[in-house]
Amino acid sequence: MENTSDQVPLKDQRTYYDNYWRTHKLGLIPDEVTRLAEILHAVALILPNFKNREIRICDLGCGRGWISAELSKFGTVTAVDLSPQAIQSASERWPQVDFQSADILTWRPDDSFDLVVTSEVIEHVPDHKLFADTVSHLLRNGGYLILTTPNGKVKRAWDAINGGSQIIENWLKPAELRQLFSLFKILRYKVFILDFSYVGIFRITSAPKLLRLINLAGIGKVYDLIREWLRLGLYQILVARFEK
Repeated sequence: MENTSDQVPLKDQRTYYDNYWRTHKLGLIPDEVTRLAEILHAVALILPNFKNREIRICDLGCGRGWISAELSKFGTVTAVDLSPQAIQSASERWPQVDFQSADILTWRPDDSFDLVVTSEVIEHVPDHKLFADTVSHLLRNGGYLILTTPNGKVKRAWDAINGGSQIIENWLKPAELRQLFSLFKILRYKVFILDFSYVGIFRITSAPKLLRLINLAGIGKVYDLIREWLRLGLYQILVARFEK
């Protein structure tokens, strides 16, 4: 795990993300669509527990707010991000969401939430423990967490293809992520997007000829389950219940 806690002052992080979101295009890329599908599937698993009542949702580290907008179909959404630029732009596009600018590691609102969703955020903060403490503070007893983040186990493969990086890249391996939220009841965990690279072990596991043969043999789903078990996906999703 990388240690960046003393390397990037908060004001520099805020400036970086203001510039990042000022120039970021709104359109979704395929990976984001896949990630949204995983998040919505997790929401569908949780919703029956609320018996059709409106739920209070927090999008923690909302960025440009596109996930916040999707979540607003299921309840009232408060979305928070470090970047005032991101919050201003998101507020203009999706006025139905309560967007707020704050340091997510120290944000402590008075109200609690039924669901916290945080997608591709924890790897960009300097203090994972403080992030987990924030999530615990935000959730009511019995509330739910849906978290997605890149898989630290495959970071070398990501870097080898110049997959991109932000001002802080502090990826967690699967065991580290589960340990960080060990006080939660983990309901679902998986990795996804299995064919993102063609270096290292992926020259074998994602070889086009091998994949074609496996699909022709009709065992593609079994092969994917094996790769998921080996934690070879680019992203990981954790769905958990908070019990004080």
